[in-house]
Amino acid sequence: MTWTVHTCLITLAILCVWQAEVAETCRCSRRHPQEQFCSADMVLKATIDGKLRVGITMHGNFSAFGYVKRLKTFKGTCAQIDEIHTASSSARCGVRLSTNTEYLLSGSVSGNRMNVYLCDWVMLWDKLTDSQREGVVYNYEQGCGCKFTYCSTAPCTASSSAECLWGEEATEIKLFGKSTEGYTCTMKSDKSCAWCKNGEENCIDRKDV
Repeated sequence: MTWTVHTCLITLAILCVWQAEVAETCRCSRRHPQEQFCSADMVLKATIDGKLRVGITMHGNFSAFGYVKRLKTFKGTCAQIDEIHTASSSARCGVRLSTNTEYLLSGSVSGNRMNVYLCDWVMLWDKLTDSQREGVVYNYEQGCGCKFTYCSTAPCTASSSAECLWGEEATEIKLFGKSTEGYTCTMKSDKSCAWCKNGEENCIDRKDV
């Protein structure tokens, strides 16, 4: 094989990969932050040590990876991870992470690495609301046995008592008479679920709409 032919084949391969990435679009279903917390293997407050580097996985996909410094672990305390991985482009649900910046990171764990994507709960730590911080630190695990259902309109029917309905503020006001902002989906002693504050002391009931 001549040098020219070899170069053309390499160029063609790169173009094919680029076109495949452009054709892909990252699509995420609507999920409540507490649901994202519950579905994650690990949730932590962390910074990234050093710029993310791009490599190729064993399956031939481009991946960005770097070293993570844990500041506080809220879920998955037994996992021993030292690397963070994501897709190399936002089209493939990759996230952009900067160094010397504190993040809330949630994702799956594989070996010594944590995998995070756009569909996971990834936020700048200082952008979290007070209720989200309180939920991450203290309350969110109380509802991890509940089902979260997004309602685009009201009326909206729960399939069981162990379910927390949520939606945009206008929809929630129709469902509950108020927004669930500041409330935590909580599994109560009777195994039913509701949006509550302070355990089971202050819960909001669904209205008949």
